[in-house]
Amino acid sequence: MLAAAIWLCSILSTFYGERTWALPIFLVFVALAAWVYGQFVQRGTKHRGLAGVTVLLLLVLGYFYGLERQLQWREPITEAEAAKTSTASTVSPSVGNWQNWSADAVAKARGEGRPVLVDFTAKWCLTCQKDVKPVLESQSVQDKLKGLNAVTLVGDYTRFPSDIFDELARHGRAGVPLVLVYPKNGIDDPIVLPEALTPGIVLSALDRAAK
Repeated sequence: MLAAAIWLCSILSTFYGERTWALPIFLVFVALAAWVYGQFVQRGTKHRGLAGVTVLLLLVLGYFYGLERQLQWREPITEAEAAKTSTASTVSPSVGNWQNWSADAVAKARGEGRPVLVDFTAKWCLTCQKDVKPVLESQSVQDKLKGLNAVTLVGDYTRFPSDIFDELARHGRAGVPLVLVYPKNGIDDPIVLPEALTPGIVLSALDRAAK
């Protein structure tokens, strides 16, 4: 549970930036309220009413101080603010030369007669991080990409940008992960890879895209 809480806090920083530190403060108030409730309301025999009021006050104070005043949970950071620190490296595989996805970037690479691999992913997507990313980082896939002089692009869906939402819908997906391989001929539709990805599947698609 602690690991899950840490992971959720790291994801929250995408939407609230440095203000995310206020969430652990709120959770401390919740934990203290839970302790008071268990110790003095459930197990205690005296002052149970006072303990109940204390619990309520702790929760209210934690909410208004932690969530409303410090986190300002109703006002996530804007797209412009997020864009200042958003780069392909924040979500892309750790090896390879990954650039930010855009329709223009795909068109440019295809115009040069190069295969294109696009990884639509997000920080909060466990399948993307635990299953898809290791496949794209594998030595065999990286060697194939370099051998074909392929362009690799990453689309960050962490904050649900509308252009990526539309692209996912266009390929019949409601969310990430989505990996596309565009043939180098610049004409054929992209090859849509399955969510259950393996190096062999990616290599096969790249071979097809190189013809």
